[in-house]
Amino acid sequence: MEINDLIIFKTVVTEGSISKAANVLGYVQPHLTERIKRLEQELDTPLLHRSNKGVTTLPSGDVLVDYANKILNLVDEAKHEIKRTNALPYRIATSPSILSSYVSKRIGGTFTKYELTIENSSQLHSLLRNEKVDMVITYGTYADSDFRQVGSHPISMGLQKAKGKTIMDYSNEYFFVSQDRQCPFRKRTIDFMEEKHIPKEKLQPLDSFSLIQEFISEGKGIAFLPINDEQLGRVEDVGEESLPVHFYTMRESGREIPVGLLS
Repeated sequence: MEINDLIIFKTVVTEGSISKAANVLGYVQPHLTERIKRLEQELDTPLLHRSNKGVTTLPSGDVLVDYANKILNLVDEAKHEIKRTNALPYRIATSPSILSSYVSKRIGGTFTKYELTIENSSQLHSLLRNEKVDMVITYGTYADSDFRQVGSHPISMGLQKAKGKTIMDYSNEYFFVSQDRQCPFRKRTIDFMEEKHIPKEKLQPLDSFSLIQEFISEGKGIAFLPINDEQLGRVEDVGEESLPVHFYTMRESGREIPVGLLS
């Protein structure tokens, strides 16, 4: 039994005539006659009494009309709810560095279609798990069976310095990192300091990604960050690295992902 069968049956009953229902629905009469016949065969019972005056419902037909009305009303409600849901802002949670290096470039002038939540990496999983957002964009990987990875995208990471700064003595530099202990730039910075035997006293945690960028641009220190040629320069003798960001939604989410967000 298909939704269209219920629409046909309901229209035939409402019009009291197969020929009138065919005109309303834009079908030829034999098509409707065949669909009603198949419906009666599927349900193994006659549904309509046919006469020269038209059709009337039999007891089984009365039952089907009641259920057809309920089902078609639910279908209409579902269509309305889907349209309403898709009209709401698409909710994204991500970290400050991903917002700056990826998300802001993708949403551009369409930012009114989005609702952005900026959190440390450690908080993103619970936001999606509790369905506070429609998507999480993160450096982390999730094994949660209720999540669905819908894409990934690489960003470039490098050791960033102030533009125009030429002399680089690591032992005299402060290394800025995020307070977020799951931040991959924090980890890469600390690993680099250990490789170069730079004392921990040179490690300087800061509360915000934008503050790290600001301090570096003022020549107060350096850090591994997404490469941003507009604001900062890259320490050339340290290689550029690729770091993937991952996109997760709830597996059963019915929300359509905005075009261009994953490209």
